Amino acid sequence: MNVRILSATDVRSIFTPRLALESQREAFTRLGAGEVVQPPRLLVPGPDRSVSFCYSSRIAPDAPAVSKFGSVNPTNAARGLGAVHSVITVLDPMTGAPRAIINGDSVTGLRTSAATALAMQQVAPDAWSILVVGTGAQARAHLDAFAVTHPDADLQVHGRNQTAAAEIAGSHGATAMQDLEPAVGAADVVVLCTSSLTPVIEDAWVTDGTTVASVGSFAPDRVELPPSLLSRSTVVVDYRPSALTDSGPLVEAIAAGSIDSDRIIDLGALLTGAASVDRAPTDALTYLSVGLGVQDAAAAELILAVAEARDAGTQADLAWTDHPPREVSS
Repeated sequence: MNVRILSATDVRSIFTPRLALESQREAFTRLGAGEVVQPPRLLVPGPDRSVSFCYSSRIAPDAPAVSKFGSVNPTNAARGLGAVHSVITVLDPMTGAPRAIINGDSVTGLRTSAATALAMQQVAPDAWSILVVGTGAQARAHLDAFAVTHPDADLQVHGRNQTAAAEIAGSHGATAMQDLEPAVGAADVVVLCTSSLTPVIEDAWVTDGTTVASVGSFAPDRVELPPSLLSRSTVVVDYRPSALTDSGPLVEAIAAGSIDSDRIIDLGALLTGAASVDRAPTDALTYLSVGLGVQDAAAAELILAVAEARDAGTQADLAWTDHPPREVSS
């Protein structure tokens, strides 16, 4: 049972921001067309406000089953570690045997940022000023993604750690912004890439016509932006069934009765033409992403096809070295 193992280095040599965008366009178009197998996500709470997760999907009913298992540990910063760790497993579509094991962290950053950039292509294609809030891997990945989809935009970054923000800005052709409130007020698009449990911006900072995207509000207790913002926004989500139960700001807004769930638009519906955004220049818009297994399935399909063509990665035999143990009757 040979399994192809792809490290973060292997993934990055294959999965460019442009290819990531291509994979996510396919993922959400197929999702909007009802072609994918997309079961609910599994969340397992842990200590110190950590959470483990499992995303599974098939890009089509006869495609390989893909599952990503990982965790988000906010206290890892004190350990000198990243907050997110994950691994992706791909099964053979015919036999169900493991076919590949892929570093999940590298895939997650690229596929998540590509989905945000894809959404912004639909709702804010002419944005000239894009502010990314955060200094982690997602912030870096989003700056790379916007360099593809909005190449002429003025890219900006803000973080509580101003040294880190300056370093990221310098390496991505962006501008480090020291004061968050005026930066939010002046931006066409604000992208929140934090692991904060509470809002990192205020509703009053968001001016009319601004688009705000959140990728850190991926669980009911993660409220990266103020729920009150949703009541005056057109709301677009990556996938309505997941967003209604897992996106913290949306869960709170619906519970408070400040937003009608019928107003929520799926990204897939925008891509297939089943829905459209009727937005005046002064209307605010919010995009909420909780993450979906189909994103990993589409990314893994593309990555694995290239890896097999190049014979990239390493091979491991997971079969028994001798004879498998015989069942013992009780």
